Amino acid sequence: MIRLAENLEALSMPCGSSPFGCQIRSKAQAYGFHQSFAQFWTDGEAAYGKTDGSVCIAGEVTDADEARAFLRAVGTNEVVCSAENAEKLGLNITESGAILQKVLRNETVQPAEEISPKEIYAVLKANGMVGEFEPFYLDLSHRMRHGTVRCAGISADGKTVAVAAAVLGESASLISAVAVLPKFHRRGLGTAVVRKMEQMLPSGTVYILREESKNEAFYDALGYKPCGAWAQGKLCNSNNSDKGRLLRLRKRVYYVRVF
Repeated sequence: MIRLAENLEALSMPCGSSPFGCQIRSKAQAYGFHQSFAQFWTDGEAAYGKTDGSVCIAGEVTDADEARAFLRAVGTNEVVCSAENAEKLGLNITESGAILQKVLRNETVQPAEEISPKEIYAVLKANGMVGEFEPFYLDLSHRMRHGTVRCAGISADGKTVAVAAAVLGESASLISAVAVLPKFHRRGLGTAVVRKMEQMLPSGTVYILREESKNEAFYDALGYKPCGAWAQGKLCNSNNSDKGRLLRLRKRVYYVRVF
């Protein structure tokens, strides 16, 4: 039975070491378990985190009928999860791609950088990666203060021109945003800011959700290798087109979004 999670311990097993678990745990640790806009549930096998109408699923969906009924009941607009869970739920896929991973062995972890969410927003906005400023600012600044998100930036010409952000899970991290101002592309700044971000993360697995067919060579050169597939979509009856797409993703696991 899917039930409300009342503490981080309840989410520990289903979140585990996964990119989706990083997303859920980061928000649960920052916001707690008594906010109407940030809610968390688990059935012991999967964890569900809902913020702003979107639901992230970590772990394994073992009862798809119950999960679909639950997701309809809580009124989700969008679901992001593994390709396997998306297939079970019959999502109408809107975005998909590869889950990439790399193991970090940092003897020392660099302290979190003091960088303004406004600077991060400006670079992401220039690349079409964010929506309205206020909800972005409120969420990111809150989680930075609570230590569940770390950000890195690189400056040139007196301003921040490249940024990266990572959300922290219990035993893994997820680099959830990487961007460079368009006029500074092709200068190696994307590689530099990812390397800088990595130095601020604890040893362990770091994940990236790469959009299908985008930036494959870039992340490969940084040492990130495919370990699965992710999908985002709306809850509805599955169709043959989406089933086929998910099966291809699982066999050929192939940008970064989502705070």
